[in-house]
Amino acid sequence: MKTIILTLSTILICANSAFAQLDSIYEQGGYRTFKIHLPAGYSTNNQYPIVLNLHGLLSNGTQQQSITQFDNIADSKGFLVLYPNATGNLKSWATIGNSDVDFLSNLVDTIRSNYSANNCLFVTGFSNGGFMTYKFANNTPHTVSAIAIGSGNMSNSLKNTSTSAPQIPVMHFHGTTDNTVPYNGTSPFISPVDSTIQWWVQHNNCNPFPSFTAIPNSNLTDSSTVEKYYYGDGTNGSEVTFYKVLNGGHTWSGATPIPAFGSTNQDINQSTIIANFFDSFCTATVGINEENSNVSSISLYPNPFDNQLIIQLAPNTDYTLILYDNLSRQVLKERFYDHSTINTDYIPNGIYFYEIRNAEKLLKTGKVIKH
Repeated sequence: MKTIILTLSTILICANSAFAQLDSIYEQGGYRTFKIHLPAGYSTNNQYPIVLNLHGLLSNGTQQQSITQFDNIADSKGFLVLYPNATGNLKSWATIGNSDVDFLSNLVDTIRSNYSANNCLFVTGFSNGGFMTYKFANNTPHTVSAIAIGSGNMSNSLKNTSTSAPQIPVMHFHGTTDNTVPYNGTSPFISPVDSTIQWWVQHNNCNPFPSFTAIPNSNLTDSSTVEKYYYGDGTNGSEVTFYKVLNGGHTWSGATPIPAFGSTNQDINQSTIIANFFDSFCTATVGINEENSNVSSISLYPNPFDNQLIIQLAPNTDYTLILYDNLSRQVLKERFYDHSTINTDYIPNGIYFYEIRNAEKLLKTGKVIKH
């Protein structure tokens, strides 16, 4: 039987990007707390994707908010971010049984009932929150658009019971010298991270031969480097992306280093990469009145592309196209009038995220692949 949800207090709406309010819902005989961050300029005239951001063991939502620094990125993407709190002395998510799956599922229902949210639902988590991300995605009745895991893993028992789990886009970050959630697993309960990645590659029916990228070692003082493995062409547009942090510890890349947990890589910003990843899997565009902005007449093709991209635009208006790589580095910025063919010979193969803007606002975002 579904738990009856009651909102304990009214959350104030504020356009300040730093604003987040603690609230709670009545769940399974008690109150469960969470923080909510509304994107800057939140308006009931728009609809926003929901991001669940789950903390690690002995932590809480406020600390996860601080570690990931996700709020400013969420403002730029138009995400509504929830930072729920686990319970018990260890502040641990229940990855055995469905009590926390039910809590998070009902929390999503509550937010959708009280706020202007669309159908896009994303989940990310660190450590124990990463374990819970896998658990939730495989067991919630909600449709999950994509997930991203940092320094977590998937238990063997969950794999054995998840053969009918949804085929969804997955992103995973893990350090090879993680001493808290070991890269090589904890036999017999947790298999190596590589095995979890391969489980998802097979489950999603992705191409088993990954596209490999050695991330530039832009920070020579963080004692770590990053390799990226991308497995595409999965069922229903699913994919698997793995960021292997060589000599990385039990950390969140790009965050403030905590030496006790090992090396924190600074060559990548994990939160930015996750936000771009999520954004590419939500077809709803925030803050756009399609009737007024002629979004339906804007297109960027072919996708995948080779040596050129064609941009087709509404007539008699200036537009700017910005193309970013998977590290959020700008690789192209051009202004167009009506339509144009863009030479892309100089752009390396890979995944790119684009923004199309006019003088007033962001009109359209998406993902394109060069092969």
